[in-house]
Amino acid sequence: MNPSGQIILLLAVMVWLQACSKNEKTNMIIGRWKGSEWLVEGSPSSHAPEQAIFTFSEDGTYSFEYAGDMEHGTYYVNNSQLFTTPDGGIKIMVKIPKLTRDTLIFDMNSGGQGEKLTLIRN
Repeated sequence: MNPSGQIILLLAVMVWLQACSKNEKTNMIIGRWKGSEWLVEGSPSSHAPEQAIFTFSEDGTYSFEYAGDMEHGTYYVNNSQLFTTPDGGIKIMVKIPKLTRDTLIFDMNSGGQGEKLTLIRN
């Protein structure tokens, strides 16, 4: 194989690996998640984490419930970032430092304060 063929093959493998990684994270987030801990600047917050419930569906839609308020919209995962767009709203990004079969952690920024929301599969 000539050098240009090797480069094309290498690029194709890299794109395929990236696509597999993205699909795995998207598939892992699908389901219902309930808050278990909510920290602001590393300390327990006044938010009630157990009232935070996210549901991510296979069709790219999500719902979020907190203290009786509901939000619906669309989402996608790109690398370790979750992008949500609430119906009639603007796109929001949060970092996902951890996503396993039973734990999902969001690193967020609210008004300049770092927040960490830990959710468990429900």
